[in-house]
Amino acid sequence: MKLTKLKRVLGIALALPLAAISVEALAAADMNKVLRYYFEAPESGFDPAKYSDHYSGEINSSIFESLLDYDYLAEPMTLVPNTAEALPTVLDEGKTFIYKIRPGIFFADDPAFGGKKRELVAQDYVYSYQRLVDPANRGAPWDFMLKGKIVGLDEKLEEAKKTGKFDYDKPIEGLKALDRYTLQIKLKRPDYNMMYITAAVATGAVAREVITKYGEDSEAHPVGTGPYRVKSWQRRNRIILEANPNYRGKTYTPTTAPGAEVDQRLVKELAGKTFPRIGIIDIKVINQPQAAWLAFESKEIDMLPRMGASYGNLVAKNGVLKPEYVKRGYQYMRESEAYIGYYQFNMDDPVVGGYELPKIALRRAIALSYDQAKSIAVVRLNQATAAQSPLAPQINGYDPNFKNVLGRHSPAHGNAMLDLFGYKDCDNDGWREQPGCKPLKISFMMSSGKDSRATEELLQKGFDSIKIRFEVVKMNFSDMLKNRQNGQYQMAEGAWGQDYPDAENFMQLLYGPNAGPVNEARFRNKDFDKLYEDIATSPPSPERNEKLRQMSRIVAAYVPWIYDNNLLRSHLAHSWMRGFRVHPINMPYFMYLDIDEEQRKASMQKK
Repeated sequence: MKLTKLKRVLGIALALPLAAISVEALAAADMNKVLRYYFEAPESGFDPAKYSDHYSGEINSSIFESLLDYDYLAEPMTLVPNTAEALPTVLDEGKTFIYKIRPGIFFADDPAFGGKKRELVAQDYVYSYQRLVDPANRGAPWDFMLKGKIVGLDEKLEEAKKTGKFDYDKPIEGLKALDRYTLQIKLKRPDYNMMYITAAVATGAVAREVITKYGEDSEAHPVGTGPYRVKSWQRRNRIILEANPNYRGKTYTPTTAPGAEVDQRLVKELAGKTFPRIGIIDIKVINQPQAAWLAFESKEIDMLPRMGASYGNLVAKNGVLKPEYVKRGYQYMRESEAYIGYYQFNMDDPVVGGYELPKIALRRAIALSYDQAKSIAVVRLNQATAAQSPLAPQINGYDPNFKNVLGRHSPAHGNAMLDLFGYKDCDNDGWREQPGCKPLKISFMMSSGKDSRATEELLQKGFDSIKIRFEVVKMNFSDMLKNRQNGQYQMAEGAWGQDYPDAENFMQLLYGPNAGPVNEARFRNKDFDKLYEDIATSPPSPERNEKLRQMSRIVAAYVPWIYDNNLLRSHLAHSWMRGFRVHPINMPYFMYLDIDEEQRKASMQKK
């Protein structure tokens, strides 16, 4: 396939690269400027191959650099070169991608380099990409990006499973450094998302020397080529980033891609500056929405991304900032985020899992007991829309008109279904047992780091309505994530935000061969898997969209998930912030932010 055709299919056009600046330009990062930021849930660790939670990803996005990136201001999302000099050359009918890496990019200093400057080279991506499929990296939660796609990689993975060790030194045809700065990726078949994948945070380059030196503790020693590095880390409490002295510096040049639009007001704010501007990023974990709001109101934090639903309603009506907050100079954004929230069943669990009709009936009855509309009204305070499929807004393949025909609230139908399939109250205590009068109690796992009373009450009411015992098990977010990925649960809350803007990135969460750290529900269905393999190798088209709808109907029928919502997310920043924007990829882009210190100082004096 010709390069121009592939780009047209992807909705990507050639964009002007972000201009590289000499190392001396780093003086633009003012080490006296401190951005005070927050996470609403704790991070896990800073190794891009090992962790897939959002908050670890926010840190990784500022430390590790992928070959491509997204233009900061462009809508729709538009790919631009990052460490690559340009978008790749595409050969062999879309199966070969050749990237030229920009010379003169250096990793942050680290003892692993023996006191020498360490340049980024093509072999670093060969090594980093292979780490994404190595099961030794906490089960390889990102393997879906490359598994089954790259020539020779699956065979190497199978060999690693037999020997217990992944052989990084054994060459394969699919990942090859043609010279110091040229990376070649060869695929088994065309992949219309490959450019997106090479822009994903998980594909950021690490240095082999660093991983070798720190081993299992690599998460605490992140060393990349990006604009920031970790200065200090108090796990699950506070992270401080500082500008990377080895960073090359960038300026912002808006994309010239046809159809892409940029916010001209923000273009003016970024014009003529070298980035990063802010020397220190100080991030605190603030679990409670009220505490985060109070910290913002008292000017203890500069930005309030992903604010709690009640506070979204407080500051804005129908997506418009209220006059009293306009007077304060608050900067406001609301978006229909590329996000889906859901409740998942462990399909390997002997009680709620399985594909026999009684097990399907149990999951359907639980789904019928769940009041999605009330969840949106009461829990999300109407700061969400009803999810109808595994897909989310803003991505290729999302159909806003698709409706889940099984997605209704009807405990009466749920009770009738359970009666039909033998879930009876055997001992007359008011609660159902499994067929054969075996005990029935369902455990629901959720994060302890937030106010979840409304959610718990809604779930409890639903289970009560179908006479099934129900208990909530709470734990911190990182432990919950670990248990979900290891299959140590019956039922759990789940959520997913895009890694790249295509339906494949969401449907892979239910693809059978991904069962484990990626497909946490461990759902396996041959018809769904066949359709997934079709859409994974197809460009956007009406025919592909129909296959996506078929996949959504299969998920609705077997109920590995109960759909909850697609979020309407509100974000705030104080008046002194410059370059403020929440990018659809949901990464913070700290590099492009700046602070008007005089304005902040004046505002602080008004406390």
